[in-house]
Amino acid sequence: MKTSWRLWGQRVRHSGKAFIALLLVAGAVLAGCTQKTPGDANSTTTANETTAASGTSEPTVEFPRRPSEIKLDGIADACVTLTKDQQRELGIDQALSEPMDVIEDREMPGCSFRANSRPLFSYEVTLISDEGAGYWQSGGNLDVIQKTVAGYGALQVTLAGTTKGDCALAVDVADGQQLFVSFLPIGDGFTQDQMCQNAAKGAEMALTTLQTLK
Repeated sequence: MKTSWRLWGQRVRHSGKAFIALLLVAGAVLAGCTQKTPGDANSTTTANETTAASGTSEPTVEFPRRPSEIKLDGIADACVTLTKDQQRELGIDQALSEPMDVIEDREMPGCSFRANSRPLFSYEVTLISDEGAGYWQSGGNLDVIQKTVAGYGALQVTLAGTTKGDCALAVDVADGQQLFVSFLPIGDGFTQDQMCQNAAKGAEMALTTLQTLK
């Protein structure tokens, strides 16, 4: 049975350093679960959105043709994905490079971009080089909506049945690879739509930077 990322983070201590714990939940989507209503369109996503089918054994989503391929293998430090200017624009004042295991305990290069003044939040960026973005469509207790970010196909992922978790964008950057950007609020202060808009903005900025690194 497939294990999927559960979008319900909290700050914890592990090996002497703080990180965002991504809890895993096993099981298929319950029959009769309904999909979220897509949020308002914004500058980084298309107005036309489709809800991806869940509970299937194989991903069936079809992404649009990429503006260019962005290979993530070989990038060891995910903190290079946002420049200092971009971090300032997003309100970030700390960047911590650390492995993240958003897919079945497989650690990949990650960076926690944090805002340490209120409202507290972080952008979690993971460079996944061994699993494509379509992974998120095939099962798990998730709501998945197809999006487009800066011309790249993407899946918006939230935990089904709640608007209190974070919101993530899995961007199709290359065959079998994805840029995974999550916006994680620490406490209240953001609606689900705002979380998803922020995740999309962070993903768009990261895409811009990644295209300059190759």
